[in-house]
Amino acid sequence: MSETTSAKNKRFRKDYQLPPCEIENVELFFHLDVDTTKVKSRWNYKNLKQMDLTLDGVGLKLLTLRLNAKALESDRYQIFDEKLILKDLPSEGEIEIEVELCPLKNDSLEGLYQSRGSLCTQCEPEGFRKITYFLDRPDVMCSFLVTLQADKNKFPVLLSNGDRISRSELPDGQHQIVYRDPFKKPCYLFALFAGDLGLLRDQYTTGSGRKVELEIYSAHGTQKRCLHAMNSLKKAMKWDEERFGLEYDLDQYMIVAIDDFNAGAMENKGLNIFNSRLILADAETATDDDYFHIESVVGHEYFHNWTGNRVTLRDWFQLSLKEGLTVFRDQEFSGDMTDRQLQRIRDVDSLRERQFAEDAGPKAHPVRPEFCLSVDNFFTATIYEKGAEVIRMMQTLVGRPGFRKGMDEYFRRHDGHAVTIEDFAQAIAEPNNINFEQFKLWYSQYGTPQVEVREHYDAEKHIYNLDLKQSLTTLVPQKEVQPFHIPLRFGLLNSEGKEIEIDHPEVRKNSENHCYLELKDGAKSIQFKNLKQKPHLSILRDFSAPVNLVWNPSLEELYFLIENDSDSFNRRELMQRIELQLLNDWIKKLSEGKELTSSDLPSSFISCFRKILNDTQMNHELKALMLTLPSENRLLQSLAVLQPELMEKSMTFLIRSLAQNLQEDFQKNFELAERSADRPESRALKNRILSYFAESPNQEQQKLIGEQYWKAKVMTERYHALALLCDRQDTSAQEAINDFHDRYRKETLVLNKWFSAQSFSRNQNTFERVKSLTHHPDFNIKNPNNVYSLLRSFGQNIFRFHDGKKPTYEFMVDKIVEIDDFNPQVAARLCEAFQSIGKWPKEQKTRFLGYLEEKSECVTLSKNTHEWVESLLSK
Repeated sequence: MSETTSAKNKRFRKDYQLPPCEIENVELFFHLDVDTTKVKSRWNYKNLKQMDLTLDGVGLKLLTLRLNAKALESDRYQIFDEKLILKDLPSEGEIEIEVELCPLKNDSLEGLYQSRGSLCTQCEPEGFRKITYFLDRPDVMCSFLVTLQADKNKFPVLLSNGDRISRSELPDGQHQIVYRDPFKKPCYLFALFAGDLGLLRDQYTTGSGRKVELEIYSAHGTQKRCLHAMNSLKKAMKWDEERFGLEYDLDQYMIVAIDDFNAGAMENKGLNIFNSRLILADAETATDDDYFHIESVVGHEYFHNWTGNRVTLRDWFQLSLKEGLTVFRDQEFSGDMTDRQLQRIRDVDSLRERQFAEDAGPKAHPVRPEFCLSVDNFFTATIYEKGAEVIRMMQTLVGRPGFRKGMDEYFRRHDGHAVTIEDFAQAIAEPNNINFEQFKLWYSQYGTPQVEVREHYDAEKHIYNLDLKQSLTTLVPQKEVQPFHIPLRFGLLNSEGKEIEIDHPEVRKNSENHCYLELKDGAKSIQFKNLKQKPHLSILRDFSAPVNLVWNPSLEELYFLIENDSDSFNRRELMQRIELQLLNDWIKKLSEGKELTSSDLPSSFISCFRKILNDTQMNHELKALMLTLPSENRLLQSLAVLQPELMEKSMTFLIRSLAQNLQEDFQKNFELAERSADRPESRALKNRILSYFAESPNQEQQKLIGEQYWKAKVMTERYHALALLCDRQDTSAQEAINDFHDRYRKETLVLNKWFSAQSFSRNQNTFERVKSLTHHPDFNIKNPNNVYSLLRSFGQNIFRFHDGKKPTYEFMVDKIVEIDDFNPQVAARLCEAFQSIGKWPKEQKTRFLGYLEEKSECVTLSKNTHEWVESLLSK
């Protein structure tokens, strides 16, 4: 695709136009088979604004086309550039279309495709056009009546959206099931499944007394592994009723788990399609993290029933309207199911790992983008996770009761409609008498704001001054940036670590009695009087805004806050702040040709670390998080230039120094956690300590890694030990790698963990191992789970992927091009490996861009991947 063609194919939010006509009811008839499926559609349109009607369609063979029950003459329609143009139509009428398609040859996993003998759909964002010709856009909302017919031996299970209204047996071994969805929905929410799966049934009674049949379909023999997902679903249904007053609205709720799926899950009305890794779980094959993610994602897709399905988006530029809001809802759900402060730490870790890097990279974009080449590329951390942070800030500003009042108003106004982000913001603002005009800049400006904090205390006048200043710089230029509306939760502590009661006209308190400041201008100064001692500032509590904080308190101040702050997020955050500063200092020293010595690690930090380690009152999971060092990605974000070798040396030095200085403390806590290892929080602590044992000078502690692998009774312990062993280059590591494969060779989901453990490894031969694994008989390059586990994981391995001495970039480009030929969505996601290009050394960047340009000129890339290539080559 040339640059000119690319510009011509870009879509812009400003160009939105209303649909050309109204369509209320759609009838679909499917005669299903893997090789050939025939699809008949019939629908009435009205209020056609012009005589021609353009429908979307890709890869379809048109069999019949009728207008008002009569065949349409050949000169009154044209198939052109993935469009079917109907000419000279009356203002209203009935359209009938019959098409033929081949699911077996559809490797894009969009539209109707084959997955291990079954047939399945994925229509978001624009897959419905691969099923039949239609107005494939989210603002065309219709009621669907769907008839599915297939061979009963091949496809005993036939599912679609809505309620089953009839079943019938047909001649020649065929059977037929009819579904009606009484609620209007856009076609991206259409779904069907045909195949042979086992079933787990349950029932849920809503608050109003309605009984809802719950069904989870998965491979035969895996039904017990669906129990956690089923329990998660029932928890989510109850939580949504209690928190937001939202009941489920159909008689049945179905989930199908399949192995071939581009994403995690899809919220199709009444028929969710899930990647099986987010449904199937038992202690032998799934980690504690897997259990957590299953509960979270099952909740997420269920919550979409109202925030996404009942109220949907006008156009794809509004994607965060449903995704940001629903991520916020699933985060709130997870917090209520576990621990809110620990959940907040996990959510912010994910935000910084993925979205902050995106904001600083070549594909930076607003939460509500203004243009795109491919809407598939909208499914980003910015749209989802930063979008959720924007919603959270709204809740901070109006309080939880005020937010609930706004949500009620949102559904009252917009149920059954396709709306915009402005509509949502207005629904939250008006009942709470708040003006969100400036706040909405969070939707239109991109980049991570920087908030500079300065303090000054006048001991004579007993006055404490707090100065705040915001700024924004991005790799991708944007028009003149205006100040954001930033809510900063904070507290002041006295010398005993107690909260100081704050009564100040510029300090607001929300419904949870949390103090916060509103930074609306470029700078702001606040003066607190009558403070006889300098207070200890705890700022950006609970990470109340997605910003980078520039603040330089003394080490003593940080230690005081780590010990005394009531905000768990900030305690952990300040610990990581110290560690990042140490690592940055050491990288600078190493770059000057100097060696690191024991004196480089302050004894005060070791004492602080020891105090946390030996705190018997601290929750084991919080302790595990407090002992977790900043990720390689977060360390990279703090540096001006990528230096993987020096980054690795510094991080290894820190781990090794702590392991050496705290041998006895680690051992004592390991044994303590081991005694209660039947609990997830204790396993988390045990595994965190085991990571330090990997660098311990004590050989007995190092042996514990292998012992945990071979004696493990649950996947959480076995997989963590395997990952640590993969970093080694000895026979014990290879024995564990071989055993893991042999032990789980029939478990496709577990084998993905086997691929990931090796691709994330710090072993010097990781690149060679990854290349070799692409030829492994258990690796299927057409299966997204396999690709993400091996290739995407390797692209996230900062120390090994960015090894300038090896052709890792060229290898990844080649794989992206290969995959792009059949699955553009997956190929584009692999391009995220190059997101940090703005920090690469010049020589590495030049080498990569030269190869990328040469390669892209030799092939025809999809819109998805071309959009990435274009942004990379422009940097």
